Amino acid sequence: MSSSISEMAANRDDQHTEVEEEEKEFEFHADVLEGILSHVPLVDLVSASRVSKSWGDAMSSSLRHRNPPRPWLILHAHAAAAHAYDPRSGVWIKISQPLMPYAAGGLRSSHSSFVYILSSSRFSFSSDPLNLEWHHAEPPLVWRQDPIVARVGDSVVVAGGGCDFGDEPLAVEIYDLKTRAWRFCDSMPGNIRDSPVSSWLSIAVAAEKLVVADKASGQMHSFDPETSSWYGPFDLRIGEAKSVVSYNIGCSNNILIVVAFYQIENVERVKIWRAVGDDFECEQIGEMPLEYVARLKSDSSGYCSSINVRVGGNVVYVYSDMWDVEEVVACELVVGGGGCRWWSVRNAVARKKTAEMWVYTCAEVGIDELQRANNVRFEYEVSSRS
Repeated sequence: MSSSISEMAANRDDQHTEVEEEEKEFEFHADVLEGILSHVPLVDLVSASRVSKSWGDAMSSSLRHRNPPRPWLILHAHAAAAHAYDPRSGVWIKISQPLMPYAAGGLRSSHSSFVYILSSSRFSFSSDPLNLEWHHAEPPLVWRQDPIVARVGDSVVVAGGGCDFGDEPLAVEIYDLKTRAWRFCDSMPGNIRDSPVSSWLSIAVAAEKLVVADKASGQMHSFDPETSSWYGPFDLRIGEAKSVVSYNIGCSNNILIVVAFYQIENVERVKIWRAVGDDFECEQIGEMPLEYVARLKSDSSGYCSSINVRVGGNVVYVYSDMWDVEEVVACELVVGGGGCRWWSVRNAVARKKTAEMWVYTCAEVGIDELQRANNVRFEYEVSSRS
């Protein structure tokens, strides 16, 4: 009897040892798989996640701990295609989808991932990361040539850009996504430049408010759709302000970011600031290395011009509208106030600007967004991180 009990105990010990060895082997393989998947481009992880539950778990862990997704820079053409740069993988991707609503042209963007088409007969807009879902509405009552347009919560704000022939150039209308109706609000403050508004202003959406900055002076106003009221002006108090040539703003994790372009003793410089509080007190985050500033210079003019930014998550993309500038400079804001990490990427479609202009957006794209991208084709173009 005692012998059989001993044998049973030994068998249990052997089985326990085998289970432990299998668990260790599984943990080892899972760790290796996570490492491998951390090098796989994001668009390929969608199919990898469907292999098995263990693969799906390894992919999720890899994205959380090893190589998380970072915001894409997306260039939209006036055709049924867009080109996206994925900094996680360092690749450019061509995005093609059938029957894109802006195939006929007229696509615009004021900030972030929000794109729209505004004509005398329709108003169409999209704010999801890959701009796959579109809303369609009647156009605003005031005809506008070049307004600023932004989504703030459940409202789409259309401001300024009105013609001088009978309409108020600084008129503001809000489209309510819940009621699907337009309403008029207080006009933009008179000290904001008028038509063409979007050419002179930089905008961002932060803390459920629209923030508007004059690119030349840095003077800012904010608009609250809930109260339909404008606040300001606020003057950006940043270092060496007299040397600032232009200001651009964006929103990083609900914090207002200011990108200032300086001309100091014939040297062009770019600095990034964080604007906090109700009066937008500024704290410098970092400065772009001069080697990257040089990459934003136009070959034809020899200096930086038409500098713009797009911000998503903790990444700031700085680019030029000049057709012969073939690089985009990116800045990753280190969490916890640790400054900036800079790099640049060759614009894979820059030279094509001679034929058509591009609309820039920035969006946080993850596995969920890619899984919802039905009937969309993704094709690799070039790996161009430097």
